Amino acid sequence: MTHSAAPRITVGVFDADESDLAVRWAAQHAATVGGALHLVHAFVWTELDVNIDPISGMAGSGFRSAAQSLLKDALTIAREDHPDLPITSEVIDGNAVPVLVGVSAEADLLVLGGRGLGRLMTLIVGSKSLALAARAACPVVVVRGRIEGEGPIGLVHHETATEVVTRAADLAEAYGRDIHLIVRPGTTEEQAQEILAGTAQRIALTHPSVFVRDVTVAAADTAKELIEASRDACLTVVAGERSAADDGRVGAPRQLVNVLRFAHTPVWIERD
Repeated sequence: MTHSAAPRITVGVFDADESDLAVRWAAQHAATVGGALHLVHAFVWTELDVNIDPISGMAGSGFRSAAQSLLKDALTIAREDHPDLPITSEVIDGNAVPVLVGVSAEADLLVLGGRGLGRLMTLIVGSKSLALAARAACPVVVVRGRIEGEGPIGLVHHETATEVVTRAADLAEAYGRDIHLIVRPGTTEEQAQEILAGTAQRIALTHPSVFVRDVTVAAADTAKELIEASRDACLTVVAGERSAADDGRVGAPRQLVNVLRFAHTPVWIERD
């Protein structure tokens, strides 16, 4: 969803260090693009038939209070480097995936930690992150690796996806970075240069300040090798692939799971 006002960057907040990293990256990104941050915690305990009430006489006890504390901690983290950033937060009853899919309808970007959605529910990267990438109404960023990289925007070339090129150009312009293009193995040097020239020409028409500086041919046709080729990037942008087997949803599972597993940087999954 695209808003005329400041972009809304929504972050799934959970009880994990990786969630803290996602909040830091999201705050940094929101500040860069002039956006607003929205922190969301999916409160699953109401669906598990457990007592969520505070213990009598113990202030701040109970699962609901703990959820609010998670959001307060996330707010503190976001404010450390960006004290003036507009930030809102909410606890929403429900399981993580449907809750975050729901809030994605009002978001311009959904941000998740790179090793899952919280230790309590042991939601591992791959199944849940992929489910969100498949069903979210906006692009999804899975934050892992370095978030302070000074390198270019890594763009994994896709033969048919068009939005991913525009998105990479938007990000490169906002961050003041070049684009490093990664193409699949089996591409000859001549073909790689043709792809580079075509991509650069297309971007120059709408983003004249963005430079597509080079192209790398991945060593093997695996997500690991594609990501390895973008090791010096500050952010890697990939297209969420669609196929009949996925019922028209984003994400060839094996490819995207491996991208998320091996990435050295945050991964931006762009929807068509």
